[in-house]
Amino acid sequence: MGGVAFEQMRQGHWLMAACCALYLAWWAIFFWPKVGGGEAQGPLRVVGVVSILGAVVCGVWGATRACGGAATLAPGGAALGCAVGSVALYLVLLAVTQRVFGRQPTTELVLFVAWLGMEALCALALGHAGHAGAATLVALLAVVGFAVSLVCYVLYYRLGALPSFVDGCIPLALIGVVSVVIAGCIGFVG
Repeated sequence: MGGVAFEQMRQGHWLMAACCALYLAWWAIFFWPKVGGGEAQGPLRVVGVVSILGAVVCGVWGATRACGGAATLAPGGAALGCAVGSVALYLVLLAVTQRVFGRQPTTELVLFVAWLGMEALCALALGHAGHAGAATLVALLAVVGFAVSLVCYVLYYRLGALPSFVDGCIPLALIGVVSVVIAGCIGFVG
């Protein structure tokens, strides 16, 4: 059972890395032209649309695989706890980012809070399966990825065209790299 669960978690993280790469491609295609006042057109626009659709598929499939595998290894109630904790964290951050920082809400806040919940479940699963070092690494990478994403999220609308474009790239690239590292870590212990 553990081998299958580890493989699901590993595959889920590879899919999350693909999701980030495709999301980053979409971001570059649709937001880089705005730096110069233009807009993606023709075949490039089609590639951008296909990229974001691929990102959605990879993201949903990856989260389902990773959480499915982690839920079988984690202590009882961990999946529900991570889900409830993610919803609560989202609501708090939504209020704080809107009221304190004046940040209009966007999908990205939901995505990186849900990602943190997924990684928390994976860390709990690894720890419960006797891999404390891997669990610690996953938890640490998740906290760093989440913190960087939150800072970028708050800053985005306060920046000029080029800096905001780069600001939007940073979380996608970072979470993609983190997902690859976690997939390798899970592959090593599983």
